[in-house]
Amino acid sequence: MKKVRVIYDPILRQEVKPVTVFNNELKELSEEMLLVMHKNIGMGLAANQLGEDKNLLVVEYRPVKDDNDSKPIPPMALCNARIIKISQETNTKIEGCLSLPGLELLVTRPSGVTVEAQDLTGKPVTIKAKGLLARILQHEVDHLDGILFTDHAQGVKNIRNYNWANIVFFGSDEFSGEVLSGLINSGLNVVAVVTETDKRAGRGDNTVAPLVKELASKLEIPVIQPESKEEITSVLKQLNPDLVVLASYGKILPEEALEIPTYGALNVHPSLLPKYRGATPLQSAILEGEKETGVTIMKMNKGVDTGEIVSQTTTQISGEDTFISLRNRLSSIGSQLLIKSIPSYLSGQVNLRPQGTDSTQTKKLVKEMGEIDWSESAPQIDRQIRALNPWPGTFTFIGDKRLKILDAVLVADKLALKVVQLEGKNPTSWSEFVRGYEQQLKNCSWYSKIS
Repeated sequence: MKKVRVIYDPILRQEVKPVTVFNNELKELSEEMLLVMHKNIGMGLAANQLGEDKNLLVVEYRPVKDDNDSKPIPPMALCNARIIKISQETNTKIEGCLSLPGLELLVTRPSGVTVEAQDLTGKPVTIKAKGLLARILQHEVDHLDGILFTDHAQGVKNIRNYNWANIVFFGSDEFSGEVLSGLINSGLNVVAVVTETDKRAGRGDNTVAPLVKELASKLEIPVIQPESKEEITSVLKQLNPDLVVLASYGKILPEEALEIPTYGALNVHPSLLPKYRGATPLQSAILEGEKETGVTIMKMNKGVDTGEIVSQTTTQISGEDTFISLRNRLSSIGSQLLIKSIPSYLSGQVNLRPQGTDSTQTKKLVKEMGEIDWSESAPQIDRQIRALNPWPGTFTFIGDKRLKILDAVLVADKLALKVVQLEGKNPTSWSEFVRGYEQQLKNCSWYSKIS
């Protein structure tokens, strides 16, 4: 049996082709459409909702016990239906749609319509409909023209109309925490948080939990920490969410897992994709001396940060921005952009945009990247210090001991150190460090290159 196509399947936004051949195959398709419609507890279905490029719709309504206002609508199949007349009188009712499961919004439509169509044999038929049948016919004729009910609906942008959606959140760090808090504070329904496993820290058996785990536990949201791709897929199959939201999780979701949520998966990525794909977009933007970056909300696919763009916003990078300051600002911006985007996305109102071809891939950070090359320009070293703290951190050597550069600033295009930490010692101001190690510093070739 065919499955109902869900929003962002391209055929739902296409005007279908007219039916020209009236045969047994057409009759069998209409029968299957009725079966699928009943299975999904619907009252009408258009052929393109099953992926068929045909101007065919089916309707039937069997009143439930509590519905004393509506009469039964016998099963009917209409080909090439078009509305030729509408009443001046309108009414406003709640509508839903099998292609936007879970979403219900108020829609104002004419209370009566006249429809011209053909039956399954090609014979012309005219239907004068009022009330429920008129609404169903308008809804389905819209489908055949590539129009969704949300194109007419009230309250499409109101976030409170989307708390029916069961969301599974994937994230691990501070950036993730801000995004998760935004989802919760907006009233959306996060049913579970998936995060990385606890990491060993220091000596012994001590472990540190991901920040998101601690936050979710305080909010009494179930936390799951799968160790493999297979476990991720298994978890999502059990939860069967409407939507997945991911922000700085740390693992790549397998393609099979991405196909489970009804509405797919959204990634909150701190760059202007396709620039700086991968795990280190913030550090890379600072290192490259970018003046601008931003956040991209992306519909995830099997590639790494290659999915279609839902929305983007920009922010400037100042000469004082560090990894932490930029992360904090973008996490707040990203959280706000996500909340703004979810209503448009879940209602099918987003024009998904493929990413351009001018992409850049970020590199994984390693400790060796922190060593300062004093042959580089002062502005480049300044960017290195701002980008790589707190990890892997930047450092140089004084004798055979490592000297961490914790803070610095450019003064007239020359680097001025502010806070340093000698191996085995506590952090200290540069002025105090110079007083204690002035003689050793004079033997360092890099000492003359700083302010």
